[in-house]
Amino acid sequence: MTNSLSVKKLQLTLDSSSILPSHLCWRLSDGYIRANTWTADGDVVTIGLAGPGDLIAPLHQKGGASEMACLTRVSVEEVCPSNEELAACLNNQMEQAITLLQIGRLRPVDARLIHLLHWIGARFGIISSQGTVLSLQDMNLTHRILADLTGMTRVSVTKALSRFKASGLIVAKRDVDLLLPNPIHGQPWTV
Repeated sequence: MTNSLSVKKLQLTLDSSSILPSHLCWRLSDGYIRANTWTADGDVVTIGLAGPGDLIAPLHQKGGASEMACLTRVSVEEVCPSNEELAACLNNQMEQAITLLQIGRLRPVDARLIHLLHWIGARFGIISSQGTVLSLQDMNLTHRILADLTGMTRVSVTKALSRFKASGLIVAKRDVDLLLPNPIHGQPWTV
């Protein structure tokens, strides 16, 4: 006689600012999450972002705490990834942490923000012939969160966004979307 046990996978819907249980692997079906850790002084350091379709694996840090914080309302389902999927996910997490670390070291500090916006746009934006459309509201990327991501102050982010709009580095689309125009002749986004 064969016993067939059906294992029910956990599905969760969490509100923004909720913390995703970090001991399981999840597939994000809707919403956005940021992976955080902290400095010795207690400052938040974001080490990754996840969006719809992404696999989220537990973050293991030697001697450090981390969390998966919901930026928006999210829907996730528990998954048991293959070894290949898990390796790809962990590699992606490492690449994101490295990219965010590199962005955080750019000078002048305004360069951090424009590079971050283009990096987020490449991952989650909508590509058009004019550039990349990025909805800060859909991702709940407030000026405070952008400041956390770049190591800037909220006031510096607000002022930099105003300068970027005035200089054409970004274009406001509606009240909540940004168009990040394609660079001219392969030039990077200089501020």
